Amino acid sequence: MRRTLLLLMPLVALGCSRPPPAVDITAPVATRPDDARRQPTAADDEAAPLRPPTVLPLLAAVADDAEPPGDMLSRYMTDLLNRDRAASDAAWTFPPADPRRADDAALRQLDNVRALRLRSQTPVAVDGKHPSQLLEVPVQVRAVTADGTFRFGGWYRVQPNADGSAWQIQSAQLRPSLD
Repeated sequence: MRRTLLLLMPLVALGCSRPPPAVDITAPVATRPDDARRQPTAADDEAAPLRPPTVLPLLAAVADDAEPPGDMLSRYMTDLLNRDRAASDAAWTFPPADPRRADDAALRQLDNVRALRLRSQTPVAVDGKHPSQLLEVPVQVRAVTADGTFRFGGWYRVQPNADGSAWQIQSAQLRPSLD
């Protein structure tokens, strides 16, 4: 028993350690009053702080203010949960005519859904274009119904809509997964 406790002590110490604090690259840079009159030099370019891009290059195929693919899929899942077929079909480039034959038919056919949770991961570019016109968003879905809890894993492929203002679902693949 004592040996077990002695072996657990290093694990507890490692589990309680904190990661190093994150560096804030968006913090303002202090400037001198005479900087506005001075001509920039090559040394200034090297010392310039890194600025995060305003738009992720992966998501550059749509407007800057467009909803990210993960948020669009969350809204789509909410529409499925609320049985709002018009809104859920609007998320698709070509809405499925028959819900029983849709790419995500397993979700659409669940009855008495009490809760639906979507965990989406970082999208992956499927085509070789820059900016990418087709992204694959890996997802994990958990649906709680009167009959039990169902889990699905897979992906949704999204593409820009016709005017490039938002993402739309192009296709999906969901498979049931076991606990």
